[in-house]
Amino acid sequence: MNNENIFDVISNLISLINSEEFDATIPALSNYCNIPIEYTRRFIITAMNNSVLSACISGDDMESPEPDYSVTDEFLDNKELFSKNLLAGKYDHIIWNIDLKVLSPDEDQLIGLSPLEFSSIQSLGESKTSFRYGGIYERKDNTGTVDKTIRKNQEIIQTAIQNHSLISFSYRNRGGRVELHEGFPINISTNVVDNWIYFELANEFSYRLDRVASQIKLINDGRSFPTVVDNPKRKYMWGSFFNETAEPEHVKIVITDITTNIIQKIENDIHHREGLCQFYKKGNYYYYEDDIIGIPEFQRWLRGYGSSIQVIEPIYLRERMLDSAKMALDYYSKSDLWKDL
Repeated sequence: MNNENIFDVISNLISLINSEEFDATIPALSNYCNIPIEYTRRFIITAMNNSVLSACISGDDMESPEPDYSVTDEFLDNKELFSKNLLAGKYDHIIWNIDLKVLSPDEDQLIGLSPLEFSSIQSLGESKTSFRYGGIYERKDNTGTVDKTIRKNQEIIQTAIQNHSLISFSYRNRGGRVELHEGFPINISTNVVDNWIYFELANEFSYRLDRVASQIKLINDGRSFPTVVDNPKRKYMWGSFFNETAEPEHVKIVITDITTNIIQKIENDIHHREGLCQFYKKGNYYYYEDDIIGIPEFQRWLRGYGSSIQVIEPIYLRERMLDSAKMALDYYSKSDLWKDL
């Protein structure tokens, strides 16, 4: 297998493990990627030994009678024995997953190089070859459109939040079973890593909007809105990140790529911040201003748009984007660690 094919396979494996919709067992991964099962087993071992991947890869054992069983703990207890057993097929039933959110902004090279970082790297004298070589962790396109049904339900939820209205909806859980839920929505947010929209009910349960199996209905049956104790800073939360001890920071960006699809995508992404932010056109370009808590997720959101967006404020964030690209180069220079796969 040549290097280019290896990078493609590794990229596919990481994407599948990262997906909530795919039960990433070793046999399922091998079958989907059309590779020998021995290769996938060695990939898992290498990932668990990798200095960065080891922080965010884990596995669920649905067959274990112990509710607190941890595959990671078993690996750390005896790496040599664990690796031997894994290669023998003992852990083929484990559903593997990767949680990118545990990575710091400086380590999230798993998200890959965006066009913005690529342009920064080019300014450092790097070539397209080195960019491709570092692309084994390349993320999926974050500028895809969101289904109209999801947007319609988002509108209903936001109306319900504003009016303190009750809603009901059918919800498909991870196992595929459809359940009926109802409650008072109090918050809506977007996971900028996976581009999923979440909403929270007053019962403190959160739901993914793309798993709602029908149009959400508003209910007016006289039930009163419950008492909710909420942090007044929560309205500043960017994405799904919230640190109750942090203070909001002012951000200002300019959108220099004013093609219709880019502008529409940005408008969709910030729709839940209506009334809090400013999005306006001045001269030939569009500008977005907001006060937010959650600069790390805001930075990840920016990366999804590459060179279409430039940071004006805060200055340190603009500098951080370049520093991140430099650090990514250092990580990618160490990608020989994957050569034995």
